Amino acid sequence: MAVDPVLLQCYNKSCGAKFNPTQNSSDSCQYHPGMPVFHDALKGWSCCKKRTTDFTDFLKIPGCTIGEHNPEKPKEEIKPKVEEENKEKKIEVKQSPPEPKPKVPVERPSENEPLQMLSIKTTSSYNKSKVIKVAEEESGEIKVGTSCRNSGCKATYENGPSDKTSCVFHCGTAVFHEGMKYWSCCKRKTSDFTSFLNQEGCSKGVHLWKKPKEEKTTCRYDWHQTGPNVVLSVFAKLVDVDKSTFQANQVVFKAGINFESGKHFDLHLRLFGIVDPNRSKVTVSGTKVEVVLYKSVAMHWKKIGEVIEEVKENVEVELKEVPVPDNNSTKNCDDNESSDSDLDGIDDVIFD
Repeated sequence: MAVDPVLLQCYNKSCGAKFNPTQNSSDSCQYHPGMPVFHDALKGWSCCKKRTTDFTDFLKIPGCTIGEHNPEKPKEEIKPKVEEENKEKKIEVKQSPPEPKPKVPVERPSENEPLQMLSIKTTSSYNKSKVIKVAEEESGEIKVGTSCRNSGCKATYENGPSDKTSCVFHCGTAVFHEGMKYWSCCKRKTSDFTSFLNQEGCSKGVHLWKKPKEEKTTCRYDWHQTGPNVVLSVFAKLVDVDKSTFQANQVVFKAGINFESGKHFDLHLRLFGIVDPNRSKVTVSGTKVEVVLYKSVAMHWKKIGEVIEEVKENVEVELKEVPVPDNNSTKNCDDNESSDSDLDGIDDVIFD
């Protein structure tokens, strides 16, 4: 009686298949030799140029290299011990600092000054994403070979009875914490990225061949500053530039961002400092809006400013301090088309 060969697990990244060692040839495995790269809401592999904002699409990126299956589990890197060097203490003679010159207070301009439209330019990524968006909306068909969008499921659409089989997937979110990787729904922790990708789902349901549209009314945003500028980044996907407005005077910034899906996001800020609207500008890409506000007065900003919320029932204006964005609690509206990168629902990634 013939004995079935023992199948080994392949540890090449993005493969994860089981193989017969006697049939392991130079073209048996399609994998990524590089490392996963997560940068500026984009996800991909260091060995190839393909990038995506969606975590599920990242898991489905086919390997860029053909070779043999690898049965050896990668070893964890051992961090070298850093030996502290004993340094001689130097005797420093402290001199009393010079008396600071009195600062002349700068008169703050009126908030009621007319708002000016800021100049807008788009990048090639914005134009490309817009074309893809239109093409997807025009075609409602599911192409053969489309991967199931449920996390952990590796099934593909075949336009047959198999498409209606039960889907085994992870209903939770991907969590990366202190070198460990796991899904929040089952918490089977591992330090190996390939093992994390190959974890079998813990829930059963139906396959998700197309993502449902989600209602979004808010956007995640953040800011930083350089010497002469304050840069406000609004993470928004597929912005309709023709229907969006960006205005500012010296102390107020106002944005009305419209999306191709018809959704709308408003942001009205009382700025911390004073800016020059004539030298400020807006750049729209496929995944975010970047507003560069030029400082009229060279100073360090402690915060971007205060959100101005207009109350319809009262004439008064309520002011709220801008909160520090929290990636774990604030949803990213670049999912107005379909959830990166921000990343919603089953496609969330939590970096703790």
